[in-house]
Amino acid sequence: MLSQIKSYTTSLLTPITAVLAKAGLKPNHLTFLGLFFGFAAALLICQGMAVFGAMAVLLSGLMDMLDGALARNAGKTTPFGGFLDSVFDRYVDVAIFIALGVYGADWLIVSIALSGALLVSYTRARAEHIIPKCDVGIAERGERLLIIVAGLLTNHIWHAVAIVAVLSHITAIHRVIHTYSVSKS
Repeated sequence: MLSQIKSYTTSLLTPITAVLAKAGLKPNHLTFLGLFFGFAAALLICQGMAVFGAMAVLLSGLMDMLDGALARNAGKTTPFGGFLDSVFDRYVDVAIFIALGVYGADWLIVSIALSGALLVSYTRARAEHIIPKCDVGIAERGERLLIIVAGLLTNHIWHAVAIVAVLSHITAIHRVIHTYSVSKS
């Protein structure tokens, strides 16, 4: 759902990305920062520092937003940059879900949520081999991270992970149905 406003956020971030480009930062630098903040979030969550972990998750998400916006605004999009961003996003997702399990969330729910998150990404990647775009669904990465952040900030971790578990699988199934529908037309 949040991907539907990508063009708006890209233009909104133009002044920031202009400063970043002028400073010599490249999109892949921000991708690495996103990975760093994601791993820092996981470490903080494992240590029981939920609020600081939530802030680090938000910083990781911000870097993820900025790397794409910088690439688009500076005309530096590359297939490898998109690939690297996707791989690092999966590493961050896995680290954060493992950290939530260490923090005390039920491991079964964590496993279901993690598998759903990975399947959302996988279904899109595979779908886009046969249809032009497959960014449908209610629980893309941004939405999932915001739900996790809300759970960390309110100390409703189990609820947040359970919501992600359900919504991510609904999103993956939605992508399968969407891909079937589009590929048959």
